[in-house]
Amino acid sequence: MDSTLERTIRDRIDEEKARTAPPAEAIEIPLIPVGRYTDAAFYELEKQRIFGRSWLFVGHESEWPQAGSYRLTTRSGAPIVVVRGEDGELRGFYNACRHRGAPVTRDECGTARRLTCQYHSWSYGTDGTLKSVPDSRSFTDLDQGSLGLVPVRCETWDGWVFISEDAQAVPLLEFLGPIADQMAEIDGPAMRAVGTQVHRLECNWKLMVDAFLEVYHVRTVHPDNAAFLYNDQSATVTMLPHGNSRLTVEKHDAFRDFAMVSEENDNPAVPLLWRQTSTSFGIFPNLVVPMDTGAFTFLCMWPTSGTTTDLELRWYAPAWAGDEVPQEHLDRMVLFDTVMAQDQANMAPIQASISSPGARPFHIGWHERLIHHFERAVDLAIGPDLLPVGTAVSDALDGYVELA
Repeated sequence: MDSTLERTIRDRIDEEKARTAPPAEAIEIPLIPVGRYTDAAFYELEKQRIFGRSWLFVGHESEWPQAGSYRLTTRSGAPIVVVRGEDGELRGFYNACRHRGAPVTRDECGTARRLTCQYHSWSYGTDGTLKSVPDSRSFTDLDQGSLGLVPVRCETWDGWVFISEDAQAVPLLEFLGPIADQMAEIDGPAMRAVGTQVHRLECNWKLMVDAFLEVYHVRTVHPDNAAFLYNDQSATVTMLPHGNSRLTVEKHDAFRDFAMVSEENDNPAVPLLWRQTSTSFGIFPNLVVPMDTGAFTFLCMWPTSGTTTDLELRWYAPAWAGDEVPQEHLDRMVLFDTVMAQDQANMAPIQASISSPGARPFHIGWHERLIHHFERAVDLAIGPDLLPVGTAVSDALDGYVELA
């Protein structure tokens, strides 16, 4: 990895462990209004202007193994199918026939030479072009060339696949910025899907994102697992462009150089710094990736209503031989479930409290500033002029955004 970046992160870890007061550059973090997590109008704006326009994670390229492989997602609110073409390219389309809008697939995943509407059997190639119209003699001047499936932006970075419904969105690599280079350390193209877990949460999606942007809660909420492994006093955070972020926390001395995965299933691409710490990347709006040397998860927070969320854990690991998932990876999923159960138990009571008459704005510390950074990005994505009265966060931390 870049030696200058490594030295910077290690120096900051040492500074965090040594300090007894806020650092010299720290400022008081402006209050975060609770209405952001409870206001129905705010949630409607998020659906339209964040999930309808941002880059959203949909999987790893290995999950589309051959021409005609497709996967359906409705997580943005719209039905979208991502399919691998005969030319090997991954493309996204709205799952809607150009005849009368019926879906061209009803299966969540599969393989097909054509995507065929089950209403009137109009069929489309894997590149989205309209290939066949039954009883075409009844259509006057039908221009099949202009009636392909409506495309959705689909881009792949280092094996990871994202979609965006915004035709004007900046290219994925530009949006990711330094994360693209820093996460390349895990050799994304060599990954393989392990499995998926979904937790149903009774809270606003942003509350769950917030929880993954700090480790202040680890000793209280995770005393019997994560707190044993990580030194929360070492946490160093970086606010990156576009609402993205990096959080690094050092392992306790006893575990810093302890192998957390077998040699057989270890990822040799992972550098020493990532091995001696837990380093996670926040990718706006709803993705957190805590990297590891073995199986690790892409944590996606998907809103299902203003006060409910699906926490989807998509697990990946370095490719292994054969079809059977190594038991070590499955065991790690089970272990992580214990941590998630503790977070899950914490969320519903928080949502109830901030929805009560006693709710007041959040007072967060300098070590939690990634939360404010994320919430500010939410405002910018929606458009500050559109926000419901009294819900905006301050721009006071904008000058603290770093480029790496």
